[in-house]
Amino acid sequence: MIFPLLAAALFTLATLLPLALVGLVRLLLRRRQRTFWRRVLWLHAGLFVLHLFVVFPLVLGFVGSRVIVTRHDERAYAGPRIDADGTLRIQDRASLKRELAAGGPDVGSEVVAAAIARAHRIPSSGGVVLRAFRVESRREPPVAAVVMVHGLFRSAMELERVASMLRDLGCECWLLELRNHGGSSRAPFTGGLHESDDVVAAVRYVRSRPGRAGTPMVLYGVSLGTVAVSLALPRLDGIAAVVLDSPIDDLHAAASRMLTFDREGDRRSIFYLHEPWRSSTIAALGWWSGFRVEDVSPSDVLATLPHDLPLLVIGAGQDDRAPPASVEALFARLPMPAERRELWLVPDAHHGDVCHHSPEQYRQHLQRLLAHLRGR
Repeated sequence: MIFPLLAAALFTLATLLPLALVGLVRLLLRRRQRTFWRRVLWLHAGLFVLHLFVVFPLVLGFVGSRVIVTRHDERAYAGPRIDADGTLRIQDRASLKRELAAGGPDVGSEVVAAAIARAHRIPSSGGVVLRAFRVESRREPPVAAVVMVHGLFRSAMELERVASMLRDLGCECWLLELRNHGGSSRAPFTGGLHESDDVVAAVRYVRSRPGRAGTPMVLYGVSLGTVAVSLALPRLDGIAAVVLDSPIDDLHAAASRMLTFDREGDRRSIFYLHEPWRSSTIAALGWWSGFRVEDVSPSDVLATLPHDLPLLVIGAGQDDRAPPASVEALFARLPMPAERRELWLVPDAHHGDVCHHSPEQYRQHLQRLLAHLRGR
């Protein structure tokens, strides 16, 4: 409760301090003080309540709607780097930090130039222009074209490790950056609702590329990316397979979990929101962005998918954003028979971390999913 109280106090001080200066001037001019201060204090007592229960959630909702961006230490990411021997050099936050400290990349200029050249610009809804990176397969023609979608506050860099596995398995990968993230343009954040337009636009763009009209299309999403992928699926025909890593079952429930973040030793826990601020902040986010958070339910959409669609769901036992119970409930609603769907839960992994925690097993699960493509 400290966070909203502190914010309300700061908002109140914004008008109280100038009036305090007015009071000081009145004191120097020997004007009457009692009536003036009685009015000021009563006014600001009311303003404090207003700021606490109305202004604070509105401001926080505005921040969620308009200030969602890729985290600052990841914004320097400029594309996937592939060596002359075809090896994808995995980048991460630590490698970007080292390069920043060293004053430049640790690879040749030709590798950097090739990474930048892999970027494609894709128009989406609302005037948004997306950035997506094409990572070629190790074989031609590819087994499948995979449109990959990252999580909240991330960029295409988050997808590199899994993309490396998929290209070794014969896939062409398209690392898509959703609106407000990476090198894509901005729009009000909708938690995956309008972001699903970005997935649809990317799939249509890839299918329009030479030689790709008949290539099997696979969708991959992690965290926020699973919402965008799930909501896009009913608008896309002929999807060959889907991978959902750390899937979000319901946006309202996920937002509530994020606003009650409480992890020992993590300073972000001070932003824990109790009721009624949690619900009012979520409502304010929807109001600023023009949608109802309660209406975004990936689990409901996934329950209506074709019965023959191969689908792999990956979860982590230590995930406090997409907890195992919610992942299992989402999986239970899938309409596919047992031979077409698989749930893989890794007990010791965290949110979006399974590919780092168990890379060899991750690759094996992807390989097993791709085997379904030959049987379609």
